[in-house]
Amino acid sequence: MIERLLPARARASAGRLALSIVVVVLCWILGNPRSSGPDEPSHMVASAALVRGERDGAPDPARPGYTLFEVPAMVGSPDPACWSTSVALDPNVPVTCAAGIPLTTDEQLVGTSSENYPPWGFLLPGLASYVPSASGYAYVARVLNAAIPVALLVWSLVVLARHRPVLGVAALLGVTPIVWFTFGVVNPSAVSIAGGLALWVGVLHLGRQRAETLAVLGWIALMLPRRDGPMWVLLIVLVCCALLARRPGELWSQLTTRSRIAVVAAAALAPVTPLWNGEQNLNLALALAPFGLVVVDLAVRRIVRVPAGRPRMLAIAASAVAVFVVAAVAVTFRPGGFRADTVRLVMGATGEHLRQLVGVLGWLSTPVPMPMVFLQWALIGGLATVAYLEYRRAAVVGLAALAATVATAWLLELGQGADYGRYWHGRYSMPLVIGLPLVLAWRADRADRQGDDRDTEALVDRLVPLLAGGAWLVANVSFVAAQQRWAVGVGGTWYPWRWDTWSAPVSPLILIVVHAAASAAALAWCARPVPPVLAR
Repeated sequence: MIERLLPARARASAGRLALSIVVVVLCWILGNPRSSGPDEPSHMVASAALVRGERDGAPDPARPGYTLFEVPAMVGSPDPACWSTSVALDPNVPVTCAAGIPLTTDEQLVGTSSENYPPWGFLLPGLASYVPSASGYAYVARVLNAAIPVALLVWSLVVLARHRPVLGVAALLGVTPIVWFTFGVVNPSAVSIAGGLALWVGVLHLGRQRAETLAVLGWIALMLPRRDGPMWVLLIVLVCCALLARRPGELWSQLTTRSRIAVVAAAALAPVTPLWNGEQNLNLALALAPFGLVVVDLAVRRIVRVPAGRPRMLAIAASAVAVFVVAAVAVTFRPGGFRADTVRLVMGATGEHLRQLVGVLGWLSTPVPMPMVFLQWALIGGLATVAYLEYRRAAVVGLAALAATVATAWLLELGQGADYGRYWHGRYSMPLVIGLPLVLAWRADRADRQGDDRDTEALVDRLVPLLAGGAWLVANVSFVAAQQRWAVGVGGTWYPWRWDTWSAPVSPLILIVVHAAASAAALAWCARPVPPVLAR
């Protein structure tokens, strides 16, 4: 698709970027042991069952909540519990056992807890279950799962490269270690996260060459693979509207008829899964979330007709109170009823969620080093500070987007009815958060600036080397830490030439070197001045 939309010289330039991104993702695919992704075995089983025409299996008598399907025995193997002790998935226990479990293509009953997921994200990785190589299956499934995310990421960076280097670097800053890790395992979140970035980039540049198609593809990729995707679609479009100072209806009017049909079709498909599963609950409400854009557009139309000044401020305040009341009612009438201790528990986990946005990899057993977590948030904080000085609207909207991320995590965890306060993980919020650095680095066109929004973007442009270097350091230190954890546990040696305990398909030392070079190449491509071949 990219090749048809770019001239020959631009294709060559984009090809270099695509190669570097593909190599980075391959390093994660080969460096992550089989079944090391959270729920990866379940997703593999569900995907293999789907391509065999199976959505309703038999209940697993040994594990409540799991469903049995007849699939090749290699699918979902090994059980990650083999590298645990008394504490499930102990980070001090290497994954040595993963190499000792035999793999076979023979059919057998295997359990999954993902059979009620939307099917769209399982189609490609499911095809890998037909490969004749039992040992190669997991890596083929991961490559197929990563195909769409990689394409959307590269396309997004190519669109951004037509404008200012800081935007591309900011986008890669938003691709935190948890995103790279998710691209390297079988998980529908990979498609959703990349779809989120594509939607961010496409909407913010709507009306410019090739951005509309990217926006529509991002809408579809985010809407369909996960049940919470429609909620992120709603929030991303609303944040973009606030940044662009436009109503949702104005963005809609910029779309071609073909794009409008695709957008409506994806929105109509989202409720199919909860209706098929008989879920007349939060999942159905989430699927209908994008239709809230119509409500917001009507509300904004009404507010702008109110006289400016105090009457309009009262109308805005009344709208905010209405949203708060709806959220309060949802929490009060959640499954199991309102419980103050659960609310406090969920809110108290906010700090851990923010940490997980940078990375707690694996089954929450592979922590990104805390200095890298602090560096990541320091870089975003620096972008926010510069935005406040140069273009205050970007700073305010970025802060509102972060607040929306936190509040949405609270509401979705409380709404699903569990009372243990640990259902939600930071990676679920990544479709929205991946665009936060992009929002902070974004500036309006000079012709659109008014008042304090003057042409003062020189400072943020000078941050490009700092942001690129910081993003490279965070990504690579995190990759090294992950390889160390898998090989010898977090308390083991830091000498990569001694990391051979799980028979990795490629030496971890080689992967570390290649990952460092490829990630540097991707960031250097984004950080360079906009070449004329892409700028036209």
